[in-house]
Amino acid sequence: MSNYFVRKISSESIETVIKDIGFDRNYIKNALKKYDFKLYKVCNLSCPQASIIKQLALSIGADAAVHREVITCKTEKTDILIGSTVSQLEVLCLKLKYQPFGLSKISELLISRLKSDIPMPLRIRDTEFIWGEKPYIMGVLNVTPDSFSDGGKYFTVEKAVEHTREMIKAGVDIIDIGGESTRPFSKEVNPEIELERVIPVIKKIREFDSLIPLSIDTRHAEVAREAVNAGADIINDVSGFSWDVKMPGIAAETGVPVVITHSCGPPETMQENPVYEGNVVDSVYKDLAEKTQFAVNNGVKPENIIIDPGIGFGKTFEHNLELIKRIEEFRSLGYPVLVGVSRKSVISKILDVPAQEREDANIALNSYLVSKGVNIIRVHNVEKHYKALKVLNKIINGKF
Repeated sequence: MSNYFVRKISSESIETVIKDIGFDRNYIKNALKKYDFKLYKVCNLSCPQASIIKQLALSIGADAAVHREVITCKTEKTDILIGSTVSQLEVLCLKLKYQPFGLSKISELLISRLKSDIPMPLRIRDTEFIWGEKPYIMGVLNVTPDSFSDGGKYFTVEKAVEHTREMIKAGVDIIDIGGESTRPFSKEVNPEIELERVIPVIKKIREFDSLIPLSIDTRHAEVAREAVNAGADIINDVSGFSWDVKMPGIAAETGVPVVITHSCGPPETMQENPVYEGNVVDSVYKDLAEKTQFAVNNGVKPENIIIDPGIGFGKTFEHNLELIKRIEEFRSLGYPVLVGVSRKSVISKILDVPAQEREDANIALNSYLVSKGVNIIRVHNVEKHYKALKVLNKIINGKF
């Protein structure tokens, strides 16, 4: 019988395994860079830029994939996929720093991506959101008669407040209050009606709880302003600042955190044959990069930005699956990631069950998302998710 055993080691276990082997502990930090393999995609390069990066990568033992016509310059632009260890990438960045064709800028961008992708903590009232320490739960409170899952269920102030108490008891971290349904093909609600629905609820919640963070789910600047004045702490704009031109100004003026969502058009039309040029992940990533930069340029503090790739907002079933599968790529933008898949059609396409019977599938999907680095999950059933994610977080982070 052989005394040799071979097994594949997970990337999460590298540090533990090196220590167990007996490696010199003074050099472990540097050694980890040699075992930490990274893949980075750089978009929209010229042929000279791509050629230089590829040759430099090969020269240090890394690799890079480019368009097949880069060598002939028959393509105007190309993306490049760089595969290397952290140590190799640091060397590559140093070499690029002294190259022509604007490659010093590419070097800076790559170096920034090598830094920790855990965003700065965010304090809201008495809660400090330390991203990466645990997943946070945003509970849905629809004060609407027509939301796809629970429309009308919490339409009165009394029922909304009662449900709020239940979510707080169950362990919710944020309560997201919405007075306008954004389900596919829903019609815009007049801001005055929206205000009549949400403001009394916010004020009533603040009468008995001054600490729970509240989010206002709206695409109207007027509603956002009044909600914050009434006690809301976060603006959750499903249009990503695309619907109301005043929204960026309100976000900057109030100084509250904002959730910037990707949506392929407004709810009225977003599901009418959504089409993306190229890969949906590339398109959504680029859109969120532009929208977050637009927010910063308009006075929103970077540490106040949360991003949401908008599952179900102008996406086909295949688009949604691809975004979920590759969700961790959005962490490269440097902002906390929020995802809402709760009871959405992406589940019904797999399980032919009504919205209210999708909770077990929700937990499976959200557990996957959290394992890939999603920071906030938006859910209808807080209690079940709290229990599931408490166990999961013990495994991932060693914490309850």
